[in-house]
Amino acid sequence: MLALVLLLQVELVFSKSVNWDEFFHFSQIHQHLLGRPAPWLQAPFVALFFWVPALPGDNIDHIQLIRLLILPFEIVTIAAIAGMARRFADRETALLCSLIYMTGGYVFLHAFALRADMIAAALLMAALWLILCRPLRGRNIALILLLVGLAFVSTIKAVLYAPAFLGVLLFRLERPSHRRALASTAILVVLAGLALLWLAPHLPATGLVGALRDIGDLGRASIDRMFSGGVFPQGVWLALQIVFAPLLSVAIFAAILHACWPGREWMERILFLSLLAPLATVVIYRNAFPYHFAFILPPAAVAIAPVVGWLRRRYGVVTVSFLPLAGSLLLSLGQDRDVLSRQRAIQTGIQTIFPVPVAYIDNSGMAGNFPRAVNHFASGWALDNYYRSGEPIFSDALEAEPVPMLLANNVVLRGIFYDTNFDSHLHPADDKILRENYIPHWGRVFVAGKAIRPGDAELVIHVGVPGIYTVEGGPVAIDGHRHAVGNLVRLSRGKHVIGGGRTSAAVLRWGDHLGRPAFAWPEGLMYSVY
Repeated sequence: MLALVLLLQVELVFSKSVNWDEFFHFSQIHQHLLGRPAPWLQAPFVALFFWVPALPGDNIDHIQLIRLLILPFEIVTIAAIAGMARRFADRETALLCSLIYMTGGYVFLHAFALRADMIAAALLMAALWLILCRPLRGRNIALILLLVGLAFVSTIKAVLYAPAFLGVLLFRLERPSHRRALASTAILVVLAGLALLWLAPHLPATGLVGALRDIGDLGRASIDRMFSGGVFPQGVWLALQIVFAPLLSVAIFAAILHACWPGREWMERILFLSLLAPLATVVIYRNAFPYHFAFILPPAAVAIAPVVGWLRRRYGVVTVSFLPLAGSLLLSLGQDRDVLSRQRAIQTGIQTIFPVPVAYIDNSGMAGNFPRAVNHFASGWALDNYYRSGEPIFSDALEAEPVPMLLANNVVLRGIFYDTNFDSHLHPADDKILRENYIPHWGRVFVAGKAIRPGDAELVIHVGVPGIYTVEGGPVAIDGHRHAVGNLVRLSRGKHVIGGGRTSAAVLRWGDHLGRPAFAWPEGLMYSVY
């Protein structure tokens, strides 16, 4: 049954549309390969999959290959779930816990996504399995510390597993003195973490201390990102997760009742509640989007072992398996597989317009192998930081290098050129420079250019993207030199004078007779809703 679900996920690897954040993470790999700034924290895929872009295929082929390579991390996770559940249940029940997790709504749809979540979950669950099921000797302790350290390098939200680790350790330690020592150590770690967060802005930026400053700054930013959304910031996705994974949801609720039921030994109660505790973060965690459930649910999948064992004894393995299996089939059938073909068409169209990659602006790095002029602006949190900073990052990007392409693949960027009825806008300086320096080319692909209206008076234009431009539509005089339709003119960054006596509209389009795809921009959604 587990193998069948895995085969269903392999099919989705190659048919499910690419989410915007998968494009973003893939672009980070290319940023690294291009020698541009790329993160070393929270981006394990950069180190693991830097070699993938050198293989044959386009961006989507490469993302699908990385998805396939993420699946082994899910297998490690479900193996750890089964191994830990085996401490409290028979083998079939332990495997059922893994099956219920694997088919659990958004887990089924996002466990293979190009993100850090499944990588970190595998590392953390392997560490928890070692603590719970293996002797706590020097070699194993060193391995546990290594796995946890790698998980934190993968994503700072590994800290959300802290209650599970504390509970499992307390369960394993038999002497009261050892438990007191563990509690004291946990308090010291928390205090040290708080001190690092407070001191980080005041530490030197270089050397080993500089690395601590990076970690502290990342922690401060991550806390703001994680817990600034109020209560149930993503309640809609939580409700859908419950609907998509009814058996898992009911089992978790029953596991809470089981752990709290009178008569339980206090260490057993602490263990099961600590395994369920990470899931409680969905109440306040700002980024509790669908992909988060693949990361946060594995410890809870262990805690449901007593409930699943009761269900198996009462109804049998086949009956208990049917609901999660049927749910995963329905989720697979419900995916809009047409979105991926549109994404491929967009990738092909961009490569047709620019056979040689150029710097560009977009929301999420959709043209992954092209260098991004602004390597952020890919989420609500980043957009909030953009507004708070007051820095015109797009204006600065155009000053730093020629940026011939703008891909308006989110509502904010589209709002520069169209009426989107969306309240969020760019800073005035950024809005002005983008609005004045890009013209429509193919669908939502805009290229550097100027639309020159007819008239008798001279015009002064400001070119933000230097390079060769093609004259289209009508002849035009630029800086005292007349240019016919089809002529090429090199324009430097800055001010240029357009002569008067223009009898027709003209267009200055970046590039040497820039081509267009033979097919139209694909109609329909660019992205699925998770």
